[in-house]
Amino acid sequence: MSRLLRALKWLWGTSWPLYATIVLASNVLGAVAIMLFIRFLIPMPEIRSFTTDIPHLQVIGLTYLAFAVIVGIAATLLLFRPVLDWQRHPEQHDPNMVRNLVMRMPVYQAAVCTVVWAIGIVIAVVVAASSSWTMALTIGIATSLACMVVVLLTYLEAERLVRPLAASALARRFEDSTLEPPITQRLRLTWAMTTAVPLLGILLLDLGQLQGFFMDDASEIIPGIIALSLTAMVTGFLGTTFAIMSVVDPILELQEAINRVRRGDTDAEVDIYDGSEIGVLQAGFNEMMRGLKERQRVRDIFGRYVGAEVAKRALEERPTLGGEDRKVAVLFIDVIGSTTFAVNHSPEEVVEELNKFFEHVVEVVHRNKGIINKFQGDAALAVFGAPLPLPDATSHALTAARELRHELRNLELQAGIGVAAGHVVAGHIGGHDRFEYTVIGDAVNSAARLTELAKDTPGRVLTNAATLRSANEAEQARWTVMKSVELRGRREMTQLARPIRATMADRS
Repeated sequence: MSRLLRALKWLWGTSWPLYATIVLASNVLGAVAIMLFIRFLIPMPEIRSFTTDIPHLQVIGLTYLAFAVIVGIAATLLLFRPVLDWQRHPEQHDPNMVRNLVMRMPVYQAAVCTVVWAIGIVIAVVVAASSSWTMALTIGIATSLACMVVVLLTYLEAERLVRPLAASALARRFEDSTLEPPITQRLRLTWAMTTAVPLLGILLLDLGQLQGFFMDDASEIIPGIIALSLTAMVTGFLGTTFAIMSVVDPILELQEAINRVRRGDTDAEVDIYDGSEIGVLQAGFNEMMRGLKERQRVRDIFGRYVGAEVAKRALEERPTLGGEDRKVAVLFIDVIGSTTFAVNHSPEEVVEELNKFFEHVVEVVHRNKGIINKFQGDAALAVFGAPLPLPDATSHALTAARELRHELRNLELQAGIGVAAGHVVAGHIGGHDRFEYTVIGDAVNSAARLTELAKDTPGRVLTNAATLRSANEAEQARWTVMKSVELRGRREMTQLARPIRATMADRS
């Protein structure tokens, strides 16, 4: 008993009471309405005399109505019990079975209502046939038309109320659009059952009057025509409203999700609760968003390896082997004494210090609009002016070099920094299956040679006079020209320059 009470308490705390109330109310109201219509609004002498001769006929009808409600509730609970159990213990049920059952709940609920109504129609026709076949035919047609309207409304109500369950059942998987009738069929059936059926009832009343089935006074059918007209208006409005919600609601949700994406929310998704084309659209949007997030993730990871600018350019256009002549500034930075440091420290400590060191390097280079072209163990090559053009690239590179001198001064690892500007070939180097974006030219070699000299120079930052002359005046004022030396691998002299002291630079 306690287990049953716990189950009933849980059931009452879900949306099932609302579901049962709305579905039962529409069926009960439909049954009462058709009983009153047959009794008072069909001007047929046989019906009037039949109800008079059998005074307990209404009691019999209401008794069957109560019986039908009990049978309908029992059949619904029996049919949807796996769904109830799944809501309580999701891990104990096959998700495919639950998915199919939940998505077909509106159809199954409509089928249950059809069976209950059909039994009642058969009983009513059999009882009426004992008195008059004409009356039996009239009652059979009237109740059948009412059954069509109520069953269609039941389906639309169930389809609307089952959305939260459907969203949970389809949260992880959506396969096809065969779980519900297509949108076009639903809309046409809605019009046929909620508008065309009452209009058909009006036509049958007129035809019955013309054939002499009803009373001779033609005015006797006017109340029935008015009632059917009002019914067409009410059921047509309800059916159209439910049909509109089944189409417009998911479109509005998609619109809201798209607006969220426009505002930068890449986690936007919509619930999938429809088994027709609408569900395909909902699932397609979610799949598109997953693809967008995956593309963004790949772009972020790609950018971390090759630089954000290179990654952006590679994604926007198809990279090809080859290069182009570009005027750039190159900054080369190399750690001093890295071999000795690696011998005296564990590999974990070496990696930790290198990462701490290069974190500052990357931040300063990016702040000055350069890109890290590559890491070479304990060294790094930064490029200013490629792959994207950069006005006054030399000044940005020299500024980055000066800032790095201050950023790195308190770190355990120290480095030499060399800056050189000139024409290089910038492009994709390698094979068709594996290549990388890089720069090749005299500026790269000069920056590397200057870095070697900078390791033994106060301040540990060097450039050459030719590079300094291509910078703007404000940046030139922060450097001082030094002696000329012959760089390794060169036959001509190169005049060096290094940053002046920070106090003098500030005054300038």
